[in-house]
Amino acid sequence: MVEVEAFGLNYERYAMHKLFTSLVRKHRIKTVLEAPALGEKAMPSMYSLSFAHQGCDVTLVNSIANSIKAWKELKLAPKKQVQVKDLGKLPFKDNQFDLSWNFLSLCKEKNPDELFSELVRVSKDKVMYVSVNCFNVGFPVHRMVHRITGVPWNHGNVRFMNPFFMKNYFTEKGLKVKKLGVVDCPCWPDSLGIRDMKLHKINKDLTTIDWKSPTVEYLQTDFPGWMKAVYVIEKLPLPLLLKLPYAHLFYIIGEKK
Repeated sequence: MVEVEAFGLNYERYAMHKLFTSLVRKHRIKTVLEAPALGEKAMPSMYSLSFAHQGCDVTLVNSIANSIKAWKELKLAPKKQVQVKDLGKLPFKDNQFDLSWNFLSLCKEKNPDELFSELVRVSKDKVMYVSVNCFNVGFPVHRMVHRITGVPWNHGNVRFMNPFFMKNYFTEKGLKVKKLGVVDCPCWPDSLGIRDMKLHKINKDLTTIDWKSPTVEYLQTDFPGWMKAVYVIEKLPLPLLLKLPYAHLFYIIGEKK
């Protein structure tokens, strides 16, 4: 089967593309590690594509081969792909990357502290975590849908979806928090769980699905005008607390002391 990423996912990729582009320019990032390079109900191993699009050397851990075809289509193949069984023992040198980061999967790890310690170890300076925001109005609805349908919550530890918990977590791990922000802040709520139930009914490893991401085409041509219009609203200079109810994702950037 072919699963096409929905409009909300494509906007998410656009918003993250804009964020990552600005980070590369602001912090002069040249080398990036994403560990692991998976995905959440989306085409996996695609989130670091924007870093490569800005000229960074990207290394992916546990990437999915089907998705790398999209990178090659854009002539942006990752510099290196590594498969590891133990994410608590990454095969990289200390201080090897300008930026090491994780998208959401930290919350699903049995030993998140071990993975996070490795992200810190292999980074020269910056460590980033991007996650679903538990304060979005759609989050409690999604949890309720799981309860009503009897489908077990399989999206990980909700503490790692709390930006304030993660801010303390970074500090406890010896990092100086440089930025706590939000991204992907459109006018519709985050996943209410309806599409989630559809994917649950497939009862299949989502990394094996033949995904299609329109973002690949947009990077070759241009992103739609409606995305740009929504992004203008997203970038309004409102306080963080006002944005949290409609922000789909938050990100936190830590700096090694």
